[in-house]
Amino acid sequence: MLAAFESASTPRYFSIFPQNYSPSQAHAFLRNLYNQAMLGFLYALVTVLAWGTWMAPSQAIVFKNQQIKTFYVAAANLALAALVLLIQGGGLLNGAAFLLPFAGGLVWSVSGFLAFTATDRIGMARAFGIWAPINVAVSILWGVIIFGEFLSATALTLVLLALALGLILAGVLLIIFARGTGTRAAAGFRSGLLAALGAGVLWGSYYIPIKLSAASMGVAAFPMALGIFVGSAMLVAFTRRSLRLDRAADYLRVTATGLLWGVGNYGMLLLVEQLGAGRGFTVSQLSVVVNGLVGVYLLKDPAPKTRAATLTLLGCVLATLGGILLGNLK
Repeated sequence: MLAAFESASTPRYFSIFPQNYSPSQAHAFLRNLYNQAMLGFLYALVTVLAWGTWMAPSQAIVFKNQQIKTFYVAAANLALAALVLLIQGGGLLNGAAFLLPFAGGLVWSVSGFLAFTATDRIGMARAFGIWAPINVAVSILWGVIIFGEFLSATALTLVLLALALGLILAGVLLIIFARGTGTRAAAGFRSGLLAALGAGVLWGSYYIPIKLSAASMGVAAFPMALGIFVGSAMLVAFTRRSLRLDRAADYLRVTATGLLWGVGNYGMLLLVEQLGAGRGFTVSQLSVVVNGLVGVYLLKDPAPKTRAATLTLLGCVLATLGGILLGNLK
């Protein structure tokens, strides 16, 4: 693609650039444009793949409880955040700029525990397909209530808002009714559904303290990661269970889950910086579809080519479309 730019003739440069642009200036502009596009694609790929697969490595591990899983994921994410902080060379925040993101991390830890409970009981594809759009809807609701967003919305915006919520509701209902008739699904479906809904509500709320702190997500990432770790440590301490896992490979797999979430989080920050909040958010929502595909075709929960799998994937697509529309409303 860049070679095509390099072989373009001089008249062509002048046909798309102002008269005061020399061929060398036009060439530099096109090269920069190409590099920016490639960076955007790379950030999008990292975000979608990381957030679409972060649950998968540890999904088959049998934990004594989901608090233990949350703890290991939080520890891996904290290690990544500390490494990024060290590389960036930034200083630690203090006062409200530290405490508020830290509090947001505490909320995340509870949400993470609920999310892992949901994936354990109703499967990764179903759980992710439920909490992801609920997360978007709740964050929009908090935006209206706390930050006064949408109060001057036009009639068209309100119509699109209703359409987006309708798509999300339809998608979630499809996922719910796609649970199948398996023993595992029948036994734990209700508690798993409630856990997924709770995860969506809390993951749609943890950003509020961070936003109130006026710190950017990049700056707030480390205190938030520390809050996640402290919250998960408190949750696992209450259970008084050993943190020991059955196999050495299990430590690597659950660490991979934490690192993938953290990589996706930083990828999202870079993506938003590169493309803007609306486009970056839109691209990141494709992780819901990736997650559904991984859940069905890799983890086989629900089994491929079944009615449950078809409805689950369709529900993920509808909920994703609703989330994309909702996230881009002004």
